Amino acid sequence: MRRTWTVLGALVLVLLAAGPASAGPPRQVSGQLTDDSVVIGAAGRQLVQQAVDRLRAERDVRLHAVLVSDFDAVPAGEWAQRTAELSGLGNSDLLLAVAVGGGTYEYGWWVAEGFPLPVADVDAVLTSEVSPDLAAREWTDALVTLSEQLRSLAAAPTGAGTASGSDAPTGTGTASGADTATDVNTANEEAPGNTLPWSGATALVVMGVFAVVLLSAHLLSHRRSPGSPTP
Repeated sequence: MRRTWTVLGALVLVLLAAGPASAGPPRQVSGQLTDDSVVIGAAGRQLVQQAVDRLRAERDVRLHAVLVSDFDAVPAGEWAQRTAELSGLGNSDLLLAVAVGGGTYEYGWWVAEGFPLPVADVDAVLTSEVSPDLAAREWTDALVTLSEQLRSLAAAPTGAGTASGSDAPTGTGTASGADTATDVNTANEEAPGNTLPWSGATALVVMGVFAVVLLSAHLLSHRRSPGSPTP
């Protein structure tokens, strides 16, 4: 019996270790979509890539999105700024970092001082257009919406909007963050193939428990003697 529980314990540890890692501290990222928590499926990734490619090709603005489970107790705006600095992002880059774990979402964003779009307008887009999608846990829609809205801002006549990122002190960028609670039970889900209804870690834990139950029943059935009465 002791050997049985040893095997079961090892199985659970392996399954938990295979789950996605938590965000950890800010770090260097590559590519324009980093999805540590695996909340965007293959179809959603394709839609996001097409949107950010259009933004870059038409307006020379590069959107970088980082989706993680949490910010490791670092304020969202600071996490985004430090990640942008470690990644060597420049004046044409915007980094959006989103913590998607648990029943809340949190986001932070960063642009350099020479960013070509008005910072106040970018903030307004995030607040009014993107934040509702994040609250509904529609991650793909949020990133596509942000890309399309940035294209619209870039197409606006020069001087439109309010304060520009170039107004920031020399050598600095603009960073901001927001934190909004979301009830997971009532949040809308994305279309099939775009997201996972559970986080990767949660799904693996459930699968691990199910596997443990099946393995326990199998091992116990083999331990019963041939003459044992059937319950």
